[in-house]
Amino acid sequence: LCSVRYTGVAGAAFRQEQHRRTVPPGQEETVTMTVTYAEYQPHVGDQDALKLTVAGAIKETGQVLAKELRVRLHTPELTLTLLGPAVVGQEVPIQVVFQNPLPEPLTGASLRMEGAGIACPKPVSL
Repeated sequence: LCSVRYTGVAGAAFRQEQHRRTVPPGQEETVTMTVTYAEYQPHVGDQDALKLTVAGAIKETGQVLAKELRVRLHTPELTLTLLGPAVVGQEVPIQVVFQNPLPEPLTGASLRMEGAGIACPKPVSL
């Protein structure tokens, strides 16, 4: 498992596992890997993805199988809701909702709203 920059450049692998299985005829085998935020966070930036590369070798035939999966990390969205009627020349209350999906607090965040009629947008520290 490694990170992949938005440019397509892969970082160094930060997790590797090896499994040996015997698969009976007509059966399938499942291997599960859970990657925590604490494990991948130091390796990814805000536009990165994770790349999982799996390779398998069949002892009896010498055949090698490989597959890659790229997982894009989604950025949470802001939800904007008008809380009253939007009338020209009057203030309109707007609710902005952001939910932190991470298992740790976000610090140093700010919110800046811009739009028609907003003379001096001021960032709001969160």
